[in-house]
Amino acid sequence: MLLNAQHRQLDSALLLAADQQRYLKAYNQAASALSWGVAQSWPRNRLGANGWWCQQTAELRACAKLSAQAGIVLVRGDGAMSEGEPLRLYQLTKPDGTGSTFELRTEIGGWLDFCPEKRETDCAD
Repeated sequence: MLLNAQHRQLDSALLLAADQQRYLKAYNQAASALSWGVAQSWPRNRLGANGWWCQQTAELRACAKLSAQAGIVLVRGDGAMSEGEPLRLYQLTKPDGTGSTFELRTEIGGWLDFCPEKRETDCAD
């Protein structure tokens, strides 16, 4: 009986460790995607307040949109979870440039682990 209880306890610990490992992998992927996305050039004519414009590589996916806050571009990095919604990280940025594409400058204190838009629909895909 004691061995059965110990076996169940070890199984629980292994499941918890596996969940933590999946979370950390998704978090690191989202952080990398966010960093990569901030470093990309974004097409001025594609970004709007009504939807996300995404760029991706084989491993990274970053999206951007105009924020409800004037002069702010919101960038999102996605990390794949094995089930359900992706893990998402956000960065408030300002556009820099006057051509058809622009670079992004990060706002101090603008890194977030939640969508900063007031309306939930502004955060949805």
